[in-house]
Amino acid sequence: MSDEAVEMDPMTAAEREEQIRLAAYSIWKANGEPEGTDARDWKEAEAAVAETSEEEENTENAE
Repeated sequence: MSDEAVEMDPMTAAEREEQIRLAAYSIWKANGEPEGTDARDWKEAEAAVAETSEEEENTENAE
């Protein structure tokens, strides 16, 4: 397998979950660390990570 093929592999489920976790934490911090917003923050983070992944995939496909 070439290096290029490795770079184009989609992120694993564990990598995706870690990206969501970090994004949700950042959202929570940015909103002043409110209590009881974990589900909302997680959903917002999932959407942000999905959007970023789609943009990266579209960029790779355009090359």
